[in-house]
Amino acid sequence: MFHEKIKKIQSVKGKRGLSNIVGSLLMIVLTIVAALLLGHFAFGLFSSNSHNAQVSISDISIINPGGTGLTGGQGVSVALTLTDTGNDPVNITQITIGGVTFTPNTTNHQYITIQPGQSLSLTGTISTTATNTKLSYGTANGNSLTTTSTVNTNTFNVGSTVVIQVTATDIVTNQQLATQATTVVQD
Repeated sequence: MFHEKIKKIQSVKGKRGLSNIVGSLLMIVLTIVAALLLGHFAFGLFSSNSHNAQVSISDISIINPGGTGLTGGQGVSVALTLTDTGNDPVNITQITIGGVTFTPNTTNHQYITIQPGQSLSLTGTISTTATNTKLSYGTANGNSLTTTSTVNTNTFNVGSTVVIQVTATDIVTNQQLATQATTVVQD
């Protein structure tokens, strides 16, 4: 009986576990996997969701039916579309058209939020008085951008080039954005 126990012990000892080479390779693979996971967590190395905030300006139309200046009290018609072409939502904080700066006229916020892929159409009038100068958007009453800027009437003569600049903030990264476009005033 004692002899049988010795044979069992010898047969168990005779079986080999992992070789040193296989054990070393396993440790190396585990170390690499752990480093990649840690790098992904800490630095976002494999992230396809890099933060990219971008606003584009399109469908710009500035029409001065009077032709010269802002005479006749009609003012200048303005229409434009803003689109969030990035993958982060943005807050539009101001729009400047020909030196006239518009800011959101909202009760709770000083910005307008646009989600990725979403567009915002704005229409309005620029006139010689600030109270008649505003841009409206959406269907809700009071959705507008207003100004306290002094309007330079010569800026909006037919044939003049007008610069439109949009200032925004990336909601995710808090990065400040600015984009601009130009258009010619039409009659």
